[in-house]
Amino acid sequence: MENRKIESGGMGPMEQAKSDRRRLPRWRGSGWLSGWIGDATKVSVVDISMSGVLIEHSNIFPPSTVCILTLSLCGARVSVKCRVVRSALYQYEDSSVGERHYVYRTGLALVDLSETSQQLIGEYIGFLEAIANGNSGG
Repeated sequence: MENRKIESGGMGPMEQAKSDRRRLPRWRGSGWLSGWIGDATKVSVVDISMSGVLIEHSNIFPPSTVCILTLSLCGARVSVKCRVVRSALYQYEDSSVGERHYVYRTGLALVDLSETSQQLIGEYIGFLEAIANGNSGG
């Protein structure tokens, strides 16, 4: 199976341009966090902040679409309202039987977070920060 990444101007998922208007830092999801958009679209979290999430999935979402993202954070299931900021093809894989599988990356802005959702996302980001700082909490 061949895997091809689509070039996107050279910026990696955690690098930020000087003109980036992001208010809060992003934390790489480390491949541990997955969830769903709606009832059926499985997604993997690439990075997360208190104001947004970058996800990977198998279909494109039109910009400005409002959706519900469901994640399992700190042992609790949380559903958050999101708005699609951008969605683009990230890579594709050609299988040995001639099928092509697409992977899209979509930036979601978190909208109207409840206090509980804010707390759970904050705890998860704290967990990622502890790992980044070499403290696994154990």
